[in-house]
Amino acid sequence: MSDPDRLDPHAAPHDLHIDVAAYLLGVLDDTEMDCFERHLATCAGCSARLDGLSGVVPVLAEVKAAGVPRPPSGEMLERLLGEVAAERRVKQRRRVLVGVTASVLIVAGPTAAVLEAEASRPPAAVQAHPSEQRSAADPRSGVRATVQLTGQKWGTGVNLILTDVYGPRTCRLVAVDRSGRQETVANWTVPKAGYGTDDQHAPLTIQGSTSMSPSDIVRFDVTTSTGQHLISVPV
Repeated sequence: MSDPDRLDPHAAPHDLHIDVAAYLLGVLDDTEMDCFERHLATCAGCSARLDGLSGVVPVLAEVKAAGVPRPPSGEMLERLLGEVAAERRVKQRRRVLVGVTASVLIVAGPTAAVLEAEASRPPAAVQAHPSEQRSAADPRSGVRATVQLTGQKWGTGVNLILTDVYGPRTCRLVAVDRSGRQETVANWTVPKAGYGTDDQHAPLTIQGSTSMSPSDIVRFDVTTSTGQHLISVPV
């Protein structure tokens, strides 16, 4: 361990790596120790090597405590260092694989969830656009109404928008056809604050249906449960 060329910063890389191992094993004398530490401060390669072999120190401490009379031979040391390096390479590959797998799951996870949700979702029903829309206002009750009609094979879908109506009261929407026949489309309750009022700005929106076809309907009437007429919407 007294060859000065081996501690020269310009020595061959192989000699410098051996110095790292010797430094860890504590077999350098004071002069060699000072020289190597000066070299270590300027050599990134030896610093990395030193960090990589730091796990060997506890193992050697246990061996020393067991009373082994002399340090490991050069062949054993090289084998030990090789095993440490191999273990570090395996751990590094394992970390890379785990990182790649996690990245794939992060990217693919939401997409897979969306695809699964889309696959399991039932086909959305085709919404027909309203074929007709009529509005009216009643000067006596002050109620305003808009009726939207959507023709269907089974009759007519009806959407009612009501404003300026106060409660409490129970109301119903009635469809009237050309022959005078009436059919209740929807029923609802109006709270005291009403709908489309100063106390409750949001209008009332009610959906209902009738077996009558749009071409047969002549008007819609909104009445209360007590028979009071609130508004009629001609069609």
